[in-house]
Amino acid sequence: MTSLPSSAGSPLRRRGALMATLFAAQVCGSTGFSMSMAVGAIMAAAITGTNTWSGLPVGVGSLGTALASWPLSRLMARFGRRPGLALGYSLAVVGAALGILGVGQQSFALFLTGMALFGTAQTSNLLARYAAADISPGAQRGRAMGLIVWGSAVGSIVGPILMAPAIRVGAVLGVSSVASAFLISVAGYALAAMLVQALLRPDPLAIARRLEPPPATAGAARRGRPTGTILREPRVIVAYGTLMVSQLVMIGTTSTSPLYLHDHGHAVNTIGLAVSLHLGGMYVASPLSGWLCDRFGRLPVIGAGGVVLLLALALAGLAPGRASGLVIAGLFLNGVGWNLAFVSASALLTDALSPEERAAIQGLADLVMGLMGAVGSALGGMVLGAWGFGILNILGAAMLVVPLAASWLQREALAARAAEPNPWAS
Repeated sequence: MTSLPSSAGSPLRRRGALMATLFAAQVCGSTGFSMSMAVGAIMAAAITGTNTWSGLPVGVGSLGTALASWPLSRLMARFGRRPGLALGYSLAVVGAALGILGVGQQSFALFLTGMALFGTAQTSNLLARYAAADISPGAQRGRAMGLIVWGSAVGSIVGPILMAPAIRVGAVLGVSSVASAFLISVAGYALAAMLVQALLRPDPLAIARRLEPPPATAGAARRGRPTGTILREPRVIVAYGTLMVSQLVMIGTTSTSPLYLHDHGHAVNTIGLAVSLHLGGMYVASPLSGWLCDRFGRLPVIGAGGVVLLLALALAGLAPGRASGLVIAGLFLNGVGWNLAFVSASALLTDALSPEERAAIQGLADLVMGLMGAVGSALGGMVLGAWGFGILNILGAAMLVVPLAASWLQREALAARAAEPNPWAS
C-alpha cells in the first residue's frame, strides 16, 4: 500500500472543509437550476402564446451547459478549479436576471439568451465532481464524486420549499409568480459563486499537483500528453464511451416518457411521480455508486450500470401502455443505471489523467456528453413518432452494447494500468 507524499499533509488537512464547500455550492446551484428549468416551458408558452416552442428553453439551457464545458475547463487548466466554477455560477446569475427581464418584456429572444447563460450553472455543477476527485486519494475518489453529485438531489428538494417565499418576494418586486422561480436561481447561483470564490482554498488542482511524483520522476508528464495520445488510452476510451452512450440512452428514452404516459391516458400526477422517481434514481444513488466503484472497481460498476439500464429499458419498453407501474419502475431504474455508469466512468477518467491533463480532458468529456444528451432528446422524439416507445427502448438497449463491449475488450489493458504504481493510492 503506497502512502501519500508527506508534502501533501497540509492541504489534505483541508480536505473536509473543501468537500463541504463543494457540496454546499452544489446544493445552492442545483436549487436554482431545478426550479427554473421546471417552469421554463410554462414561461415560454406565456411569452409566445403557443406550446410549439415550450421545449426550447430546456434545449437551449442544455446546449449552454454543454458548450460552456470546454471554455470553463480550459480556464481551470490554466488558473485552477476555483475561478472556473465561480465564473460558471456568476454567468448563470446574469442568465437568470435576463430570464426575468425577458418574461417582463415579453421578449422570447431575451428569455432564451438568459436560458443559454443559465445553463453554465449546470456546467459548474457537473465539473465540481472532478474538483472533489482532485483532493481525494484513489481509493476514496468514487465516494467523493458521488457525494458531490448527491448534492444535486438535495438541491432539487430544497427548490420547491423556497418557491412560496420567492413568490412573495416577487410580488414586492413586480415579478410574476412563475418567473419568481428565477429569483431562487439568482440567489442560489450568487451564493454558490461566493462560496467557491471565498472558501475553495487551496485550489483542488493545486493540491492534486502537489500529490504528483516529484518533478525529477514526473518529467514530461508534468506538461501533459498530447490530446490524441490521451484519447487513445484504454481507460479514457471506456470512460468516454460510457459517459456518451449512457447519456444518449438515458435522455433519449426518458425525455419521451411523459408524452408516452400522457398518450395512454395517465393523469398528470402519475406523470409527475414518474419524472420525480427518475430524477431521484439519477442522484439519490450517488453515494452508493461511489462506494461501489471504490470497493469493487470502476469496470464492474460500469458493467452493473449497463445491466441496470438494460433491465430498465426492458421494463419500460415491454410494458403495456396502461401499466404505469412498470413504466415508472423502469424510469427509476433508468436513473439508477445512469448514475452507476456516470460516477464510475467519471472516476475511471480521473484515474487515467495527470493533474495537468485533467481539466481539459474532463471538460471535453462533459461537452461531448452534453451534446449526446441533446442528440438523444431529438432522436428520441423522432423514433417515438415513427416506430413507438417499444422500438425506442430496444434501440437504446442495442446502444448499451458499446460501453459494455469496450470494457470487456479493454479489460487486460485496464488491468495492467491499474497495477501501475499510483501516488494517490491509500
